Amino acid sequence: MGFQLVISEGKEAGREFLFDQDSVLIGRTSECDVILYDPGVSRRHARIFVENGEFFVEDVGSSNGTQVNGEVIKRQPLKDGDSISLGPVVFNFKPTELEPATAEELVGEGGAHTRIVSVSELKKSRNKGVALLPKGADRQEVEQLGKRGTTVLPVLKGPRPSTPGGARGSGSKAPIQRRSDPAMARGGGGGGGGGQDGGGLARGSRGGRGGERLSAADRARLKREGPLGAVKLFWAEASKPKRIIAASVVGLLSLGLLGGLISVAIPTDHKPKPKEPTVLSADPVEHSFGLGETVTFDRPDQKTFEFQVVAPVQVMVVLHYQCSDISKEEVAVAMNGVEVGWLPPDTLGANEATHELLVPANVIKRNDTNSVTFDNVKNPPEADPWKIWNVWVEVAVLPEKDEPGLIADAEEKFERGRKKWDQKDIGATNRWEAYKNFREAWLTLEALPPVSRPATYELARQKMNEARTELDLKCNQLLLEARTAYNLKQYEQADFALKHVNEFFPTRAHPCPMRAEMERYEFEL
Repeated sequence: MGFQLVISEGKEAGREFLFDQDSVLIGRTSECDVILYDPGVSRRHARIFVENGEFFVEDVGSSNGTQVNGEVIKRQPLKDGDSISLGPVVFNFKPTELEPATAEELVGEGGAHTRIVSVSELKKSRNKGVALLPKGADRQEVEQLGKRGTTVLPVLKGPRPSTPGGARGSGSKAPIQRRSDPAMARGGGGGGGGGQDGGGLARGSRGGRGGERLSAADRARLKREGPLGAVKLFWAEASKPKRIIAASVVGLLSLGLLGGLISVAIPTDHKPKPKEPTVLSADPVEHSFGLGETVTFDRPDQKTFEFQVVAPVQVMVVLHYQCSDISKEEVAVAMNGVEVGWLPPDTLGANEATHELLVPANVIKRNDTNSVTFDNVKNPPEADPWKIWNVWVEVAVLPEKDEPGLIADAEEKFERGRKKWDQKDIGATNRWEAYKNFREAWLTLEALPPVSRPATYELARQKMNEARTELDLKCNQLLLEARTAYNLKQYEQADFALKHVNEFFPTRAHPCPMRAEMERYEFEL
């Protein structure tokens, strides 16, 4: 059982070697069974051997590596037709059954055929081979070729094409070719890369091309240069696809950095703002007004809104809003030129608290345009910060009933609110329903003259405020649960907590649903 190696690429393409021994060493020194006089082949490069009736090839520590069908290997089984690359030299492998040697056999030698008359010499020639020996080289030059260092080649790109069936005389061109002339042989040491057509980076070279494998000296020099040297080392040895990916990533990061610098450089005043709202409705105006760094629209002195009231009977208006940075009797509220109250001064939870101001029916213009003005009476001449937001109006129709009818209607609504309040921990919406019924009872009794209002009026007002406080606490609890879950990276639980807000607050009359939407936007859920 033996095998055949045929040089498939390069100057001596078609040259063949026959072996009937169990182990064949290939390299550049005389101790090898196949001597390849090429600077890219290591002194001891690879070994082909038989194990359990199967052929294997293994790399024995070469500088440029060994490839089978274009893949770098350490140890690999061989089959008929495999392409074996040792640096710049490519063989085709073919198992063969060798007949006993006779004096009449022909052995290829240097592309010519020579008749061998000695059977022992013929057998020896089967198991020994020389290739790529420079023409005209004397014994001293040949010895020098075996002693010199191995020239490091560029990394091969992709599989090298193999000659089907190991056919002799394949004309396929190797991805990297090397000259086998005396000038190359005399290049000397690791600097012999100067005779390479492939352009590999020789020792002492200051440059590199994509996919090149640097010498140990070049790698050590670049590592000593620190981070910049590490970048140079990566770029010198990276393949073309890796260079493209790296360049793309750097380009995207550069664009992002440039965009950030431009964003910082553009003054805030030059960024477009939404159109300033001037009309109120039952939907809260989410933008803020007043004076300070956090307001959406600067209104140092006052802010005026308008709204329509269309009703055939008398109505009251409830003005809803939130405010902060307010001192006592700093901001007055006027409806149609009539002062109706003051914004409350700040408390501990000013940013979460909601407020409402009841405007009596005699101030409201039915079937006409009404105006409401928030006026900071200290500005000017001063420039005190103040802020209002989430402003909206609620129109409450006064029932056309006599005094006993209004009282009975209010008592019925108050009783519904009390039942819901007793069950506030049973159903999610019961707190809100209780608050709404207490409030309707209070507004109903507002239609009566103060002297005619029963005790239910004050009781309904107290229960309404108590229910509103409970709602604010519940809102803060749900939002705190969502933020805690988000900080713990429990994003599904945070999303569930924010969705749960709508079960307790089925209407935007309370600011909690809007606050939950703002949290969702911040969390990017």
